[in-house]
Amino acid sequence: MKLIHFDCFSGIAGDMTVGALLSLGLPFEYLTDRLDRLHLDSYEVSRDIIERHQIAAIHFKVKTLESTKHRHLPDILTIIDRADLNDRIKKTAGRIFEKLAEAEARVHNSSIEKVHFHEVGAVDAIVDIVGAAIGIDYFGPEAVSAGFVPLGTGLSRSAHGVIPVPVPATVEILKNIPVTLTGLDGERVTPTGAAILATLLEMYPCPDDRSETTILQSGYGAGTREYPDRPNLLRLFLMASRKPAYDDDTIDIIETNIDDMNPQLFEYLAQRLYAAGAAEVFITPVIMKKNRPGQLLTVLAKKELSDTLCDIIFTETSTSGVRLCRQKRKILIRREISIDTEFGVIRIKVLNLPEGIKIQPEYDDCRRAAEATGRPLREVIDTVRRQAEREEGKA
Repeated sequence: MKLIHFDCFSGIAGDMTVGALLSLGLPFEYLTDRLDRLHLDSYEVSRDIIERHQIAAIHFKVKTLESTKHRHLPDILTIIDRADLNDRIKKTAGRIFEKLAEAEARVHNSSIEKVHFHEVGAVDAIVDIVGAAIGIDYFGPEAVSAGFVPLGTGLSRSAHGVIPVPVPATVEILKNIPVTLTGLDGERVTPTGAAILATLLEMYPCPDDRSETTILQSGYGAGTREYPDRPNLLRLFLMASRKPAYDDDTIDIIETNIDDMNPQLFEYLAQRLYAAGAAEVFITPVIMKKNRPGQLLTVLAKKELSDTLCDIIFTETSTSGVRLCRQKRKILIRREISIDTEFGVIRIKVLNLPEGIKIQPEYDDCRRAAEATGRPLREVIDTVRRQAEREEGKA
């Protein structure tokens, strides 16, 4: 699994994010080619290698001739939607601006449609946010994580006048994200930086287990200001980890030996057990005392169903006792999807493997499709599996 980790030890802003992505390996020409597709006029971008506390970093700058323009959210979303960019970039950039609008609306007791952006509606902010979305799409992480976000203190001047640091919009955006109240002077986290981080954490949730994670690359993006207490840098780690394929689980195993029951009754017994939630029911021939042939009934089920299933076994069989043990198991992480096929809608189980996936078409759906079309069941299952593998490979 590919992971990008945001080490915001000095804070985060839009230009710092793009600079760190460039330092991480995003080609500058690739970035500018896609930014040109926004068809915004009167701006230039550049990147310089500078040092902060003797650490080399990239400072990304946007020079604009546009006087600060106030745009509404629909205006910005239209600019993004009309650009010749892929849907992933548009979705990420649009969601970042929506998160900013939601925060501004709460702060000003307004609605996202009525909110007009000041600083973040200008061309430089649009370039920073779309540039961050382009960089994330370029690396294609499956997860994004972050450490604690340090918040500064003091006062800041904005289009609304003098406001406290961290500014109210930043506070709204960072709700439910771990922060550190440093007491350090200055705006360490901007609303744009907070929105980029919060959106990526939301769109690319990170698994808890990262015990087998390795660092592939690191990158540093520089902010404009310099602080005496720490280098004003954002550090990104490009990392790889073993993709978790298993869930840990427990299951109850209920067993009993039966040697004096009409075999015809086992079919009805199994139906009742499955209907009550048993995960598996199977019967194994055994030789019992006095060399009597018998049957070993085994039922697998979640622990909360054990009493119900035991009641059924006692009611429907001749046994007078059952054995029960609880065991740990590992099961492949799975999800169920439905796909449209030439046979109709077929349910599919998608199971994670340590590398890749395993596709299991739902047997009952495939059987009904085979009966309806007259095609061999084996052919239906194979055709559906191949289609699902193609579609999941594109997801």
